[in-house]
Amino acid sequence: MQPDGNWLQDRHREQILSLSPDIDLVEIPPEQVTGADLSGVEVVLAEGSNRMHYPGELDYDDYQRLFVPSLKWVQICSTGFTDNINQHIIDGSVTLTNAPGLHTAAIAESVLGAMLAHAKNFRLRRVDQSEHRWRMRHNDELGGRTVLIIGLGRIGQRIAQLCGAFGMRVIGTKRRPESVQAVDHVFPAEEMTRHLPEADYIVMASPLTPETENMLDDPEFKVMKESAYLINIGRGGTIRESALLSTLRQGKIAGAYLDVFTEEPLPADHELWDMGNVFIIPHDSHSSPHIGDRMVAIFYENLRRYVQGEPLQNVCNPSIGY
Repeated sequence: MQPDGNWLQDRHREQILSLSPDIDLVEIPPEQVTGADLSGVEVVLAEGSNRMHYPGELDYDDYQRLFVPSLKWVQICSTGFTDNINQHIIDGSVTLTNAPGLHTAAIAESVLGAMLAHAKNFRLRRVDQSEHRWRMRHNDELGGRTVLIIGLGRIGQRIAQLCGAFGMRVIGTKRRPESVQAVDHVFPAEEMTRHLPEADYIVMASPLTPETENMLDDPEFKVMKESAYLINIGRGGTIRESALLSTLRQGKIAGAYLDVFTEEPLPADHELWDMGNVFIIPHDSHSSPHIGDRMVAIFYENLRRYVQGEPLQNVCNPSIGY
């Protein structure tokens, strides 16, 4: 794992090492994984490790090199783990744990920011300012509008709470429908097309699993309001890109805030970049100065459990995708 200014700081190192005198903490910069002596490595805390990663993060190929015979456990720094599954994880020889809740606050705030930017015409305000135009805009309010959240996990539930604070009506899907705080109506994904016509805002907050791949496709887009605004902070593969592009081109919905894409980084010549009704975010709606402290706290608790022989928390299940 590579320090990025937020972590690993000295206090994080001291916290980890305080667990046991037998812990040998070795930090390997991503660019040095190839050729590094990994013999004896038992636990890995990996930042990045996906096919899409930022500079200074572990890339996908080097992540695979970490699976030496001595490896027992990998802790990743994200909730989603589609790219982190390999045969070692599937056969159970290595345990994979993720970090649910790590990005919940930051992503939920980004979603509300996207809603406000749309309702208050912030993009057009910037255009007016750049042209020195004193122009009245007809804005909207979030209060009284309906938001449909697809995937009421930790992030989806936090989004629901914030939307409730703005006086929005909140509906959403859950794999096992049950009452959720701040959500007015919870229903299974199979009933989504029945409720999509009600939604002024549609938030995709679902992980990518066999069940959720291309969950939003032509039939779903066809029943959305023309005034509906789509926000995807889940995974790009949960929306069929061809259907999304066709819908946006034809103006069949008002627009979209997209933080995730089928191909990442989004190619420079991709059509989405130049669509005036699309807000492109480079998969960093989760950005926050608090990530380091939160991640180390999650890792510390699991490392304590590991040292003491207790069951680990947040063990990933490859068969269901979360």
